[in-house]
Amino acid sequence: MNQSTSEPFDLKVTVTTNRYRGLWRMITGYRLTYVLATVSIGLAAVANTAFYYLLRYFTDDVLTSDNLRQRVPLVALGFVGIALLQGLFTFLSGRWAAQTAEGITRRLRDYLYDHIQRLSFGYHDKTPTGELIQRVTSDVDALRLFFAEQAIGAGRIVFLFVVNFVAIAVLNLRLALISVVVIPVILIVSVLFFKKISERYERFQEQEAKLSTTLQENLSGIRVVKAFARQQYEIDKFEADNQERYQRGKRLLMMHAIYWPSTDIVSGAQLLTGYLFGATMAIQGTISIGTYLAYMGMLGWIIWPMRNLGRLIVQMSMGLVSFGRVTEIIKEDRERLDSGTYQPTGPLRGDLVFEDVSFAYDKDTAVLQLTSVLIRRSRRWWR
Repeated sequence: MNQSTSEPFDLKVTVTTNRYRGLWRMITGYRLTYVLATVSIGLAAVANTAFYYLLRYFTDDVLTSDNLRQRVPLVALGFVGIALLQGLFTFLSGRWAAQTAEGITRRLRDYLYDHIQRLSFGYHDKTPTGELIQRVTSDVDALRLFFAEQAIGAGRIVFLFVVNFVAIAVLNLRLALISVVVIPVILIVSVLFFKKISERYERFQEQEAKLSTTLQENLSGIRVVKAFARQQYEIDKFEADNQERYQRGKRLLMMHAIYWPSTDIVSGAQLLTGYLFGATMAIQGTISIGTYLAYMGMLGWIIWPMRNLGRLIVQMSMGLVSFGRVTEIIKEDRERLDSGTYQPTGPLRGDLVFEDVSFAYDKDTAVLQLTSVLIRRSRRWWR
């Protein structure tokens, strides 16, 4: 179900303006495995809802029947069977999602390791080493979490919401409609936080890469720092970069601190409102006790998963930001080692002549500029 490691796969196909399309292309070779993981999540959600339907049947029909002793063991076996099915499908989903995520991450790391070594010296000259380290470690790991937990978790939440909402609607349409009053509010707030979190997370990652670059330069150039007695200057520079990282991380966490309590309050209010309406209808005899017990269980699987969907939306924004940062490396063209088509017309001689030769990594900084150079038999004459 996964792509063989011997088959080459060019990750440049993931470079596109649409990040979702790029993520879909990234799982090439693992799509069937990931689809099976998603289907397993849906089956686990169905088994979860079936548990509450069986609870309703047990409360309304079995407990009031005359042959209670004969029916209770069958119902108990039903509960055990549903639990086993739910556990099996949850395990399979997690296994296949992990297989997809680890396979993609391994392929991505191998590709980046090979790709970065083939980039031009000019690219490495203008790109800080810490920036590259940050992207091939932290950002790649964020993509692994995106496929292993966040994307499949979003699918699980959607399945739970749809299955439980339909199940409640079958029991009582009025209860179903009351149960989703605050869902649009949670989704709107989540989308707004999605945009803000994406911006702040990207700025945080950029500053962390800058801090890594400062550390790498000091460790590799420690002799130069000591030779010129620049220890205090470098300490102050690192502290300034570290303080900026602290401030950006603080602003990022403040967004989380505002979002979670607000959604918890809204979700809790919706849960209490649903319980109140359900209890009132049960007291009035509109619904049975078994229906109310089943509704209490399924309502929780509507409200809290949707609340967690907002959390996943925020976390997925970080994965999307990391995907964009990684593809910025992938889209860079490799240095061609087979360029040049000049073919000598006569026999080769032992002299090499360079006339008006210049070289620069960018147009403003010349690295080499020669008027004329003659090399003959390993001896040099400069004119």
